[in-house]
Amino acid sequence: MRPDVTTHPADNPHSSPAPEGSGAGRLHPITLVPGDWIGPETCRIAQEVLDAAGARIDWDEQVLNADTVDQVAASCRRNGVALCARVDASPTPGRVPPTIALRKALRTWAAVRPVRPLPHTGARFPDLDIFVVRETSEDIYAGYEHEVTDGVYEAIKITTEAACERIARWAYHVATRHGRRKVTIVHKSNIMKQSDGLFLRTAQRVGAEHPDIETEEVIVDALCMKLVRWPQNFDVLLMGNLFGDIVSDLVSGLAGGITAATTLSYGDGVALFSNPHGKAPDLVGRNLANPLPMIQAASYMMRHLGETDIHERLQRAMAQVLRDGVRTPDLGGSHTSTQVRDAIIARL
Repeated sequence: MRPDVTTHPADNPHSSPAPEGSGAGRLHPITLVPGDWIGPETCRIAQEVLDAAGARIDWDEQVLNADTVDQVAASCRRNGVALCARVDASPTPGRVPPTIALRKALRTWAAVRPVRPLPHTGARFPDLDIFVVRETSEDIYAGYEHEVTDGVYEAIKITTEAACERIARWAYHVATRHGRRKVTIVHKSNIMKQSDGLFLRTAQRVGAEHPDIETEEVIVDALCMKLVRWPQNFDVLLMGNLFGDIVSDLVSGLAGGITAATTLSYGDGVALFSNPHGKAPDLVGRNLANPLPMIQAASYMMRHLGETDIHERLQRAMAQVLRDGVRTPDLGGSHTSTQVRDAIIARL
């Protein structure tokens, strides 16, 4: 049976995520999901750094697992913003991982990854500066799979014009807000002529409304080749769910990996800030986990809330700490998590 797409969440191409605020100095209610493994340790350090930077936050700490998704979603809706560490996604028959379930409950539809390397983090391209904008409500990840016959399965790719327009408008919003000159539409319409053809045509139509921003299109496999050779030629990358999942990690790898992998997930009235780093069971309780990925997520959260000064100070402090050689073992250093924390605080 084909899915009923009439109730798909992409029902309003002009809907907007939680607004980026101008609330400097205000008390901000924020949902905190410390997650599992090293998440509680790195989240605690991020909280301490934010406190030292002068952020005024009323933390609403939540435990996310398969049984608490609705409770955590209610907290996120109430506060409008959440800071999330990695959560155990061990396979559970008949259930999607808790993080995915939370995003579905919140109807998030955009994931933005701002990729800018920190110094001395192993970036192949130290001057890289790219935004990856990914549609997250549909595509092949919509979850419509079934068994046709023994040994044969079918997965259905969902593409709606409304969702294509909505994510395209958000990509051009990102480009405009951050002074970017070009949006690259990423697709595979040479093969998927109907579904990706719709994505390409819709994004090009939206792009025509922004004559001050260059719009180009590129096939996804060609993009990957160009990214590993000339990533500096790109500015804002716009793509669907599957391609965005792959390309965002590729770009982060070019920029040093986990320290350039912060993901900003947006739904109507809610924004989640997270980093995929965090499993590392061998580091739990040893005070050796790299706290920078979590601090990066917290920094972008502050910018979203209008605390631009805190965001910029955090960025400068992290860069200075790395230049001064204060690094955890994963970055080739010998410092502990709390030593990195103290060094950042001292440079605020």
